[in-house]
Amino acid sequence: MTRIILTYLVPFLLPLAGYTAWIWYRSFYAERHGGEVPKFEQGPWPLMLFFGALLSLGVLSYSALTTGSSPDEVYVPPHLENGQVVPGHTEKK
Repeated sequence: MTRIILTYLVPFLLPLAGYTAWIWYRSFYAERHGGEVPKFEQGPWPLMLFFGALLSLGVLSYSALTTGSSPDEVYVPPHLENGQVVPGHTEKK
């Protein structure tokens, strides 16, 4: 579950969190200096969704290219050995 949150949700929602923080900061700034408070609904939503999708794609590409085993290794699935479960792992060919 943590992997799903870190690789899918966090990168996708990061632009929204940044925009929310900016709106929050600008609201306090406008109240202190007598300006107009920005409206959350008039934000650049298509741009934020695009950057969220782009950031998610980047994180997924990075994890796909940097994790995993070497191509010259073979995967050994989990199995029972002397009554004990041996977890899946990779071994040299």
